[in-house]
Amino acid sequence: MKNFFANKRIIIPALILLELVLLVGNALRFNRNESYTYTQDDLLIAHRDEETGELKHESGFYADHTNIPGSYVVTPPVFLNKGVYSVSIDYQTNAQGDWHTCYSTLDPIKDISPKKTADLVYSDHTAISASEANTTTLSWVRYGTTFDVRIGPETDATGDNIYVLVNGVTITYMRGKTIMHETTKLFALLLLINLLLYLGVLKREETKNFLKGKELAVSVILFTIMFSSYPLLNRGVYFGDDLFYHLRRIAFLGEGLKSGQFPVHILPGWDNGYGYAAGVGYGDLFLYPSAILVNLGFSLNFAYKFYVFLINVITVIVAYFAFKKISGNDKVGLASMVIYSLIGFRIHSIYTGATIGEYGAFTFLPLVVLGLWDIYTKKEKNAYLELAIGVTLCISCHVLTPYIMALFIPVFCILMIEKTLQKDILVPLAKALFAIVLLNLHFVLPLADYMLFQGMRGNTVTKTMWKRGQELVDLFTLIPDKYHDTAGFFGLGVVSLIILGVALAFVLCGRFKEKTWSYFRLLALTVLFILLSVNSIFYFFLDDKLPKVYDMFSTFQFPWRFLNLACVMIVFWFAVTMGKLFEDNDKNLAGMIALAAICVVCVVQSEIYIGEAVKNGKVITTYDSDYLKSDFYIEFSIEGIDETMTYDIQDMEIEGESEATAEITKRKGTTIYAHVENPTDNSVVAKAPLWGFRHYAAKGSGKWLHAYEAEDKRLAVDIPAGYSGDIKIWFREPWYWRLSELISLVATIWVVREIYNSKKKDC
Repeated sequence: MKNFFANKRIIIPALILLELVLLVGNALRFNRNESYTYTQDDLLIAHRDEETGELKHESGFYADHTNIPGSYVVTPPVFLNKGVYSVSIDYQTNAQGDWHTCYSTLDPIKDISPKKTADLVYSDHTAISASEANTTTLSWVRYGTTFDVRIGPETDATGDNIYVLVNGVTITYMRGKTIMHETTKLFALLLLINLLLYLGVLKREETKNFLKGKELAVSVILFTIMFSSYPLLNRGVYFGDDLFYHLRRIAFLGEGLKSGQFPVHILPGWDNGYGYAAGVGYGDLFLYPSAILVNLGFSLNFAYKFYVFLINVITVIVAYFAFKKISGNDKVGLASMVIYSLIGFRIHSIYTGATIGEYGAFTFLPLVVLGLWDIYTKKEKNAYLELAIGVTLCISCHVLTPYIMALFIPVFCILMIEKTLQKDILVPLAKALFAIVLLNLHFVLPLADYMLFQGMRGNTVTKTMWKRGQELVDLFTLIPDKYHDTAGFFGLGVVSLIILGVALAFVLCGRFKEKTWSYFRLLALTVLFILLSVNSIFYFFLDDKLPKVYDMFSTFQFPWRFLNLACVMIVFWFAVTMGKLFEDNDKNLAGMIALAAICVVCVVQSEIYIGEAVKNGKVITTYDSDYLKSDFYIEFSIEGIDETMTYDIQDMEIEGESEATAEITKRKGTTIYAHVENPTDNSVVAKAPLWGFRHYAAKGSGKWLHAYEAEDKRLAVDIPAGYSGDIKIWFREPWYWRLSELISLVATIWVVREIYNSKKKDC
């Protein structure tokens, strides 16, 4: 095989040409037009015969259980080839928007298994709600067969007292989206094959030399990634507390990219198209790949699962790197990586909380701890860069974790005050702070701009610190979900008790010698963050006696957010104690037994929890519908908005009584093109169906128009007297935002250069 690839001048161009032909041919295979429209005359009522149990159909477009028990509306059968289809339904109903009781879906007729195990199509049970008169969803047909569109109440008693009247249904083949989707899949496959050929054939010897002797590390890394990711093999996504919110972020981040924003600060689509400033207040660096996948035709759920897998991979890499350096031992680094990746609260955050920002930030907390460790032990010249990068990557994922670090790092420095005041500690800490400011200026400046001058709605969860926490005992076991929608709550698990017991033993027995007092304080800090993460009298006392201090703590929203820091400190203790144990050559066997035993306990407790998620978690197959655009009033919205406006007003409006008119002619995300006629002698105010966030711009006939926030919080544009023509409204970053992005980019390049130079010197 190697000889076959010897003539690179011929083989490599030939392979590239062949792959291009395959890509073009595959795209042409999906280049077709399809559309099916059904009126009320075409629709059918489906129901089970009470005596025979057979599915029967009769003409009709209205279904409720009073007339025909278990009835619902379906379209006539239609053969659909592989591809992405849009299903639009016009209807009337009294349903309340719960997809468990009244829904629509694209249903494969020939798959009669209860859970559609043939997996012929990805199509969610999309809610049919009285708050809407139509819905449009995307479905991914994976195998060409006969389908119908099912619309109406659930067939059992949960669908009683619900009616659905269907006016019409349209099924449209999404040619462009299908071609992008299928081409991207084939391109990814070819890229993987090329990589394997490159490493396994052209660079075979180099690959063998690199992997030689690393069997244990590679196997443990692969196991950890696969174990933490195997629930993603489900065709759907397990329901989580914050899933809906973050699916919106991914979907509308993609829309923002398509509309020309980069970075995306105002998410289009949110609040029925009025927009939402999540990009200003919430780090979304690692969401961009998923948003791009959505734009390339992949389902929103696939994009979400890609994010989870990406974070699982990065968590393994970061944890192995950090804890290997802290422990000074490769095997301890591997074991620490397993425990950190599979510790209870992280798995809970992924498969129950769906808190993608929180477990995203969790990924990089080991770098923060490593940076502090290397600064205070003076083991690394560029330790301040480790700390700065760790904090920066946390900020790029989650808005609240930096607040927790703003508490953790100063407390850590105060506890180590005798070292903190030393010049060779203070200088790298100051350099880290300076680097953090520069690296994150692109995020901090827009956030400060909006929080100070926009009238933004800040944290709305303020009275839950002592109401919504867990009991201390609950942190060490699985707490089932009484509603059986998720796997329940999982905090630290029994493995944490084992590690804390070992840490306490090492401290009490003086294993750290002259540093015992320092390690005792670190252990106290770990216990402090565990106690801060539970329901306790402490928060009640603050709310009762020190409300101003309580308000500061309320920024964290829930006590269990401190479990992030508690988890990383627990694994830090595991790395330190096991690393200490391996320093004695005569105790290597004991060390290996301890590593294996603790890892097994961690894996077993995680499997129990993941098993609960797989067995009990509610599964959502896709989530691509207008339902994502529904109103969602939360932080980073404008204070005092009227969300009902988003349903009633979807076009330009002229304020007051006037002969002037304004009408949208084209819309792309938050960018609006409108035709305006103002025949009057006075300027008029045209209001756009956008919330009036700062820094929107408007232009007409080559001249700038004044755009600002109106009293009703919509975006207003002043139209001059006698104006007749088109105007453009779009979000336009101010120059000082762009300058902050440039500064952060230069700082990032400098940091990368510093790391590269230091690694080069080490080699």
